[in-house]
Amino acid sequence: MKNNRRIGAFVAMATAAVGMATVTATAPAAAAPVRGPQPVSNWLGAVRANADSWVKIYWRTDRPICDVEVRVGGGRDVDVDYPGRKRFTSFMRGDMLRPGRTDFTAFEVNPDYDRAGVARLRATISYDLCGRRDRTQYRSFALALPVLRNNGPHSGPGRPGNDGRPGHDGGHDGRPNGGHDGRPNGGHDGRPNGGHDGRPNGGHDDRRNGGDNSRPASPSPSVSASTPAA
Repeated sequence: MKNNRRIGAFVAMATAAVGMATVTATAPAAAAPVRGPQPVSNWLGAVRANADSWVKIYWRTDRPICDVEVRVGGGRDVDVDYPGRKRFTSFMRGDMLRPGRTDFTAFEVNPDYDRAGVARLRATISYDLCGRRDRTQYRSFALALPVLRNNGPHSGPGRPGNDGRPGHDGGHDGRPNGGHDGRPNGGHDGRPNGGHDGRPNGGHDDRRNGGDNSRPASPSPSVSASTPAA
């Protein structure tokens, strides 16, 4: 009887120990709520390389935050500028954000890229909890900025115009006179009368009256009309 009681007590203690271990293991995961501001997404909108573009970071928070300032670092490959020539950016609707709402901070970038890729940025947000004596807090986040290859205003092979050479953009090859061979009179051979052989009447043989030659008719041989003497 005593043995059965001991076995039952041991089983109860083992079960309790396993339960406490489970609670202890799951407690850290449950105790990790979002505290303060954070980006809605760490991926930003795509921009073109070697061009000025405005980018937005959307934010959310689980508690009221005030006096928000956001600074973004782009390293050596991405130039960053802020609205109004300031040294930071803030929310569109002011410098505070409340739980359940989202707002964005905007800034300008110019990626120094010669091909498509993903630029790594780091955004640091400073804020307080809207109290009179609240201290300023800081949080940093890694952001991904997709960079597209910049082919210029045309989507062709990357050269100006249609085939890259200056000139017409309507399919000609860039030579003067709309793609002709540069000779006077629209590409003809430069001779008078539109490229004919220079003879009068457009290069024809100048015969008249159904093909007769315009030269004077040669006299026909005279026929002797003399009558033999009787």
